[in-house]
Amino acid sequence: MADTRLTPIAGINVVADDDALQRGGDAPSLFVRDAVNVNITDAGKVELRPGQRHVTAIPYRNLWQSPLHRDTFGTLGDQWHKIDPEAWSSEALAAIGEGMASHIVLMNMVCVAGPAGLFTYDGSKAQRLTLDTPAAPLVMVGEGSLDQGAYHVAVAWLRGTQESALSDAATVHVPADGALEVAFPMCLDMSVTGIRLYLSKPNGGELLRYEDFPVGSPVFSVRVQPTLGAAAQFRHLSPMPTGLFLAYWRGRLLTARANVLRFSEAMAYHLHDERHGFIQMPQRITFVQPVDGGIWVGQVDHVAFLSGASPDQLSVSRKSARPPVPGSAMLVGSDILGGELSQGGGDTAVWLAENGYVVGTATGQLVEPHSGVMRGISAQSGTSVVLDRRLITAVT
Repeated sequence: MADTRLTPIAGINVVADDDALQRGGDAPSLFVRDAVNVNITDAGKVELRPGQRHVTAIPYRNLWQSPLHRDTFGTLGDQWHKIDPEAWSSEALAAIGEGMASHIVLMNMVCVAGPAGLFTYDGSKAQRLTLDTPAAPLVMVGEGSLDQGAYHVAVAWLRGTQESALSDAATVHVPADGALEVAFPMCLDMSVTGIRLYLSKPNGGELLRYEDFPVGSPVFSVRVQPTLGAAAQFRHLSPMPTGLFLAYWRGRLLTARANVLRFSEAMAYHLHDERHGFIQMPQRITFVQPVDGGIWVGQVDHVAFLSGASPDQLSVSRKSARPPVPGSAMLVGSDILGGELSQGGGDTAVWLAENGYVVGTATGQLVEPHSGVMRGISAQSGTSVVLDRRLITAVT
């Protein structure tokens, strides 16, 4: 009986016949069916994989480390926590709801999408990213010297320099020598610092900025013809909704829930256009991973690429017929993948699919390096990390 050399090992192959597992020639090697608790080096040697140890009995979920701050975050019940990975103690930051949470770095802050909404942490405090849309103000007619005509009145909440979506406009007809008596709506958000009042010109349709007021201001009277400023920016918008997946792309936040991918307004991450700021995919979304040239979107039984520079220019193309593992996508640098796979040296999307790891380049090209040797991979969900220059995915 002929001897079979076990090394060098070329990797795992579950597709080829038994006779094809051994390669001859000037550089003979051997494929194996499985390799448990070992790593295979570039030279084909087998090394024992480092062991694992139980570090805490606290049932943290959705663990994530900020690539900018190196701080670790996670959830415990419905609370968002900042976690010390040495002692595994934690600090509760905000109630974001119980379930899946997705993290990114946004404007040098950590942003999380939880079931209860979008939240940010700036290193000292956590707060909701969005502001509720105020109710329309109560407007009555008084005595003054305004020009006769129909006036439209609306308000927006302020949190520092952040402005909410505009309220519905209240309309009142003012007779000659009349005035506007404006009662502001009640504010229940303790983070709101002010109210911005918008008015139209008599018989005009455009709302223009008038003045800012502190929260809790009493009824304000507009008795003389006002000097108005810039037009309202955030009319017909709403707070940015949360989702199971959260990402950042070209100055916008992306969230995904069910089969709908939603976009925030450009550089106004807390606002969303419900009329135009979304794309409805044919199937449930299983991951969202933006790259320079577009957005890779996982579907139940394939992967799609949305190419374009803005939401209104995006075109959808189907790229793969292999089902990806939900949540397994991540952005990997060219120093890990190499220039051949990244096809240009930019950051590249990688996810785990039925036929092994799949690479989605920044230009929308799809590379399946394991398609000839792997098959039958399936899981309900996965989380991918790069550890010691290896891509590792934990699946459930």
